[in-house]
Amino acid sequence: MNFKISKLSHLAAAVSLASLASPVLGQDTTNERNIETIKIIGTQEDARSLSGFGNIITQEDLEVFEYTDIHKILSAVPGVNFRPEEGYGLRPNISIRGTYADRSGKITLMEDGILIAPAPYAASSAYYFPTTGRLAGIEVLKGSAAIANGPYTIGGSINMLSTPIPEESQIFVNQEAGQDGTSRTHITYGNSAENYGFLLEAHVWETDGFDSFQDERGDTGFRKDDYIAKFRINSDRGSDIYQELNFKYQWSEEDSDQTYVGLSNASFASDPHKRYGLSKYDNMDNDHETLSLNYTVDVGDFGFSMTAYQNDFARNWFKVDKIDNQKVYGLGNGINNIIGAANEGSADAAAILNGDNLKAVEIKLKNNNRVYESEGIDLKGSWSNEMHNVTVGYRETEDSEDRMQWYATADWEGGKMGALTEGAMPGYSSNNRLTTAKATAFYINDVISLGDLTLNLGYRSEEWEIKQKRYIDTQRTAVNTEKGYPKTLSDDDASMFGLGATYALNDNVLVYAGFNEGFTPTSGGADPEEAESTELGVRYSSGSFFVDLGYFNTDYQNMFGSCTASGGAVNDCEIGDTFNAGEAEISGFELLAQTVIESGGMSFPLRVSYTSTDAEFKNTFDSSFWGDVTSGMSIPDLPDSQLALSAGFDTGTGWSGAATLYAFGGTCSVADCSMGTKVDSYNQFDLSLTREVNENADVYLVVTNVRDDEDIVARAPKNGARAQAPRVAMVGVRFRF
Repeated sequence: MNFKISKLSHLAAAVSLASLASPVLGQDTTNERNIETIKIIGTQEDARSLSGFGNIITQEDLEVFEYTDIHKILSAVPGVNFRPEEGYGLRPNISIRGTYADRSGKITLMEDGILIAPAPYAASSAYYFPTTGRLAGIEVLKGSAAIANGPYTIGGSINMLSTPIPEESQIFVNQEAGQDGTSRTHITYGNSAENYGFLLEAHVWETDGFDSFQDERGDTGFRKDDYIAKFRINSDRGSDIYQELNFKYQWSEEDSDQTYVGLSNASFASDPHKRYGLSKYDNMDNDHETLSLNYTVDVGDFGFSMTAYQNDFARNWFKVDKIDNQKVYGLGNGINNIIGAANEGSADAAAILNGDNLKAVEIKLKNNNRVYESEGIDLKGSWSNEMHNVTVGYRETEDSEDRMQWYATADWEGGKMGALTEGAMPGYSSNNRLTTAKATAFYINDVISLGDLTLNLGYRSEEWEIKQKRYIDTQRTAVNTEKGYPKTLSDDDASMFGLGATYALNDNVLVYAGFNEGFTPTSGGADPEEAESTELGVRYSSGSFFVDLGYFNTDYQNMFGSCTASGGAVNDCEIGDTFNAGEAEISGFELLAQTVIESGGMSFPLRVSYTSTDAEFKNTFDSSFWGDVTSGMSIPDLPDSQLALSAGFDTGTGWSGAATLYAFGGTCSVADCSMGTKVDSYNQFDLSLTREVNENADVYLVVTNVRDDEDIVARAPKNGARAQAPRVAMVGVRFRF
């Protein structure tokens, strides 16, 4: 399964390679062939007939606001929560039905049906995420509808859809510009004939950033380039035995001046977009590469798909690790220590943060340098008749995380950072290690149609083994056997069952219910997560009016938290360790309603998405990660409510627009909600306006955070206060030829 591409071959590969492909298995694809992106749900009608909650965000939906922040897009999906970070959505923290959001590490993330977390088993934290601005659609599955998409089956899964190969020659250009030196260029060119198709795509996105430094100079933005090439060869579309062979190659790189250091309450009140000068050197540098090969055959009621893939991701996040590393002021040297002391009124802590310290302190920075590899083979087969639609899947996966991390120091005095002094490369330590994982997964799903009643029966099994080596020296001449390495961190298996049902009361009303067992694998010392989830709801559809109201409940036999240094932990922890939380319960209501009002030749689309969540620990315990927890305390970083209310218009004469109000309930960054950890409820209001110039071109204006609100939206990473992005106006023009 090892078919890596040399970095020197980017250009050649980009010209010659192409996309993952498979029609939706188990469906009639005679008129839908040459669809090279794997769709899990299919169409909006398929989503509305699921025996569980599923949502599709279409390309037309994405073009209304041209959002580049995945958090904003998913705000419109009930049951999906998130914790904002840097304001751009570069490293998302996504939760589905209350799963712990940190780095989206407890949901199944896919692009075109392929797992896209850097190392889904060995290190699932999503420091890589597909560039949102190039996506052509997003599918979200929850509850019993998501059991086929592991390994994370408690909350659900998200499948990002890349730009499809067009049916005819097409050039698309989107050029966008706005405040803070922001520019985004998205270009695609593709074509199809009877027996082949191709697509070339480029997405270049850069900004100087909306934050500034206190006393220091420098940008706080980023540049991210993303390139994709796809190629497909296929038999005649009307063939009795239809076959496709698809290639996809993707490469991206990012250079961003982002930090883990938030603000004290006093600094936030003074200027929420003024970063401390001591974070001047913080920088994320990464690149990502994907190659996939897919073969699909469709023989009437039978279908088969085989996909082989390789993902490589390398990153170095060089950032502040310790403040006052020598503990000159005796306040501790963790970022949380200093910010917490400042919030408690310590003049010394405030002076250190603001650069007013009378004694020089040492800032310790860390090269969080890691290389991830993930490869696998995914097999799917389907068979259908008038009563049954059976899908069987098997996946074999290998992934790894390689850490080679070292430190640097700089003096901080008078509001200025001194020159960097590089430290020694690591010998034996947690910073010099290789974690590898092997896993196999099998599932079978049967959708049984019995007139007005539809049953969905699913079974999934997973087996995995995770090992780790720690070396005695930088050159890695030997593994430290005296400390017990190589160690098996986890060698386990799990099986789970799901059952869903829908019943059509009449042509307009459908009721549904579901039950599924779920689990989350772990390698850091805690027990795997296990939970039982139930849901029930009702859907009503008539013309353009649609409403879905559902209730969900997730009963955890064991929940755990993962140390990523990006949030959650009340004390310092070793990155990768996991910490049991025991029993917990998460329940809530989800509402999605939408309609289109027609009047005087104009149309007015309306949409509301609402989630109410109650999430509690069900036992009392002490933990260096979770803190002192008492049964009944709320699970942190999970707002109790979330609302997206949108209204739009289309004149029918070329003008259209939309306005969306987002409202998020309150939460806390730690379980005990101690002083300085509360995040109050906040709102945001966005506007968009589009003018169609002709059938080939349109121009648009998007203004986000119209009221320029400056609320705290998160207190992580490292418990520092973080503000929502300020008011930003972007102007764009789209051409299609």
